[in-house]
Amino acid sequence: MKKDLKTNLVNRKVKKPNPVFMTVGMWVVGIMNKLYKVDFSYDYDPKSIKGQPTVLLSAHASRTEFVYTVYGFGRKDINVVCGFQNIFKKGLYNLFITFGVISKYLYQPDIMCVKNMLRALKRGGAVGLFPEGIQSTSGSTHPINPATARFIKSSKANIVVCTSRGAYLATNRYSKDRKKGYIGIHYSLLFTPQILEELTEEQIYKAILEKISYNDFAFNKEARNKYVGKLPNASGIDNILYKCPDCKEERTLRVEGDTVTCTACGFAAQVNEYYDLVKQKGNEIPEDIDAWFKWQRRCVAKEVKNDDFVMTLDGSLCMLKFDKLRKPPKDRETLSVGTAKLTNRGLCFEGTLDGTEVNFTFEAKALYSLTFSTQGYLEFYYNNDYYMMIPNEKPKDLIKWTIAAEEIHNLYDERWRAACEDVYDYEKGEVVYG
Repeated sequence: MKKDLKTNLVNRKVKKPNPVFMTVGMWVVGIMNKLYKVDFSYDYDPKSIKGQPTVLLSAHASRTEFVYTVYGFGRKDINVVCGFQNIFKKGLYNLFITFGVISKYLYQPDIMCVKNMLRALKRGGAVGLFPEGIQSTSGSTHPINPATARFIKSSKANIVVCTSRGAYLATNRYSKDRKKGYIGIHYSLLFTPQILEELTEEQIYKAILEKISYNDFAFNKEARNKYVGKLPNASGIDNILYKCPDCKEERTLRVEGDTVTCTACGFAAQVNEYYDLVKQKGNEIPEDIDAWFKWQRRCVAKEVKNDDFVMTLDGSLCMLKFDKLRKPPKDRETLSVGTAKLTNRGLCFEGTLDGTEVNFTFEAKALYSLTFSTQGYLEFYYNNDYYMMIPNEKPKDLIKWTIAAEEIHNLYDERWRAACEDVYDYEKGEVVYG
C-alpha cells in the first residue's frame, strides 16, 4: 500500500543535507544577507567546533530568521527543524527533504523529530532548532518549552545560541512588507558537552532563556535605527492589536497610513520610522507595540478565567490533503462547515458536511494555541494533526483567538504557564502604560 506524503515526510530517516544543494543554498542566502547588510558577530571561533556534534538554538524574531541563522553558522551539515505545515507546500516539500529538513509538530510531543535530531548529532552533524516554535508576534521572546532543556541535556553536544537585534523590525509579524534597516546576528558558544554534564535541566533552561531573550522595540529605543519599507510601519498593525489602550473598546482600531486610530474614542498614535509610538490624540499611550500587545494578553488572561467566557466564529474547519501536493486553497480538505466556539474548557466546532452533521471537540489541555495567519485564518495542532479554521469573514480580533486559546491552555498546564510567566510580564496586571 502506497504511503501518503505525510507518512513519508514524518517517518523518514533524515539524511545529511545534500552538499551540492547546500553549497548553492549558502551562496544564495549569502547574497541575500549582503543585500540586507546583516551584521554577524561571534564570541567563539566557529572553526573550533567544526565536525563536532552541535545544536544551534536560534531566536525566532523574524520570518526569515533561517536566512541569517544558517548562513552565519557556516556549517553545511546542519539539519534544520521546521514546522510540519511549513514543509508541506508545493514547491517546497521536495526541496526541504533535499536539504535534510526535520519536520516537527509544533507544541506536540514528537518522538520521530527527536530521533532524527539525535541521529544527526550521532554522525557528528549539526541541528538547527528554533525553541520558540513560531515567529514572535510582537517583537519579543516567546515562551521556550522547558522540554527543550531535556533534549539539550541528552544531546551531549556543543550548544550555540544565535540571537538577533532588529530582525523583527525588518520583517515584522503583522505585515508582509520587508523593511530596510539594521539587523545584527550574534553567536555564542553557551555549553560544551563537558559543561552540560554538570548542569541540571533547570539550569540549562534558565541559561538558554537568558541568552536568547530579545525585545526589538526596547533595543531600538537606544539604537535609533531607521526601518523603511514600501508601506508605513503601522500598516497591518491591527492584525496584532485589537483593543484601544485609552477607552478599552475592542475591534475599534483602524490603520490609515502611518497612524492607528480608535473609531470609538478618537485615540490616535503614529508609528514612525523608528517604530516609536507617537501620541496624536488621547491620553498617554503604551510604551511601545510590544507593551501594548502584552497588555492585551494580561486582559485576556483575566477574561478566560470567567466560566461565561466564550468566543464564536463562523467558517470552515479544514485539514491538508496528503495524497499529492497542491497550491492553496486546493490543498485543503473541508471537514465541517459551521461555527467554532472557544470556552475555557476548549474548542468545539459544530457544523455539517454534505448535509451530515459533523462536530469536533478539542480539549484545552492538548490545544496550545490557535495561531493567527496574516492570510486571515487560524491554524493549530492537536494530537499531532494539523488543522485550519477559515472564517467566512475575517474578524477584527482574530489575534484575540490566539491569545485566548493560549491563556486557556495555561489554566490546565502548569509547566507551560510557568514558561509563559518567564516572558509575558503578567505581574503588571492590567496596567497599560510602561
